[in-house]
Amino acid sequence: MISSSPLAVFVFYATLMLIGAFASDSGKRQSPINIKTNDVVVNKTMQHLTRNYHVYNATLCTDGIDVQVSFSARGDLIIDGETYKLKQMHWHTPSEHRLNGVQYAAELHQVHAADDGKRAVVGVFFKYGKPDPVLTMLKPELDELAKEPCQRKERKVDIPMFDSSFLKRWPRKYYRYPGSLTTPPCDENVIWNVLSKVKTISKDQVEALKAPLCEAYKIKNARPTQPLNGRKVQTYDGN
Repeated sequence: MISSSPLAVFVFYATLMLIGAFASDSGKRQSPINIKTNDVVVNKTMQHLTRNYHVYNATLCTDGIDVQVSFSARGDLIIDGETYKLKQMHWHTPSEHRLNGVQYAAELHQVHAADDGKRAVVGVFFKYGKPDPVLTMLKPELDELAKEPCQRKERKVDIPMFDSSFLKRWPRKYYRYPGSLTTPPCDENVIWNVLSKVKTISKDQVEALKAPLCEAYKIKNARPTQPLNGRKVQTYDGN
């Protein structure tokens, strides 16, 4: 999950991606993790994810590391009565989190922030299969970004009237745990909410997500899984 300036992240992230690790090893609540469904704890007090997303003007951009959509207006995610504003969403290929040891073709991160700086991210797994409707909508903009790959500076394409309501039409069951950003500075102030149902994405769409990236990130732009260090993964079962 990208949070710093493109140039600063690129220099640090490029080197560490090639060796398969990141700094911030001193942290004990790092992300991503391998979610083992046999070990998760059902939390009866958890509620379904309340997301209020609408139609906004948006921007598709890349810094050569990942592809991101930023929004002109902010949708809401409500967790335990606290409001987190939708800031952006981006994709990792392959997935960063794993589910019972399985690494999927892609993972979408919807990044939200509260007024006090805390973050909440909704993670969505994708396996190869039918095309994803959201990426189908974004195909013209993705093709435009791919015309000048790996510029090592942010490039942008406007998306007029992006229907972000598609993003809340996903299953109710999810896994929650306290974690971190997955790129430097790897701050440990993130509430992770990873949806249980695996969506589908076509191979062409995965290649379209990789096309604007620099070569190292076309291979992968996913941080390795991190130890739980005693953390418990909780689940909302949708009932």
